[in-house]
Amino acid sequence: VGAILNSSTSFTRDDMLEGLTETDEGFATAVRKAIFTFANIPARIRARDIPKVLRDIDQADLVIALAGADAAGMQVAADYILENMSGRVADQLREEIQEAPKPKPTDVDAAMGRVVGVIRQMEATGDLIFASEEEKEEE
Repeated sequence: VGAILNSSTSFTRDDMLEGLTETDEGFATAVRKAIFTFANIPARIRARDIPKVLRDIDQADLVIALAGADAAGMQVAADYILENMSGRVADQLREEIQEAPKPKPTDVDAAMGRVVGVIRQMEATGDLIFASEEEKEEE
């Protein structure tokens, strides 16, 4: 179920998780722990790993994902990314975001999916290790 939801649109994923929560809260909690979405970046990626992750992400995808983060309810994740990269690069990205036209929700969802895909690939190859809840609390 987690793998299916990882590749689903955010609307579908949220709707499915809501339904699972209503029918079996324990299972829904297990599924939430198994999936990784753009919203999970602050909870699962260590601050020191953000620059490493960003090296493999297409700049255009990052700009679209960050530009649409507020409308998609993902501003916390966008802020976390911007706060944990070099100040100069973050300022350049903020400038690009302001100058770019407002992206369509489908483009934002697709860009966020590609960002998450890169992160999942890095985790699968061992180039990145997701942080546990305990590790993130210690940061």
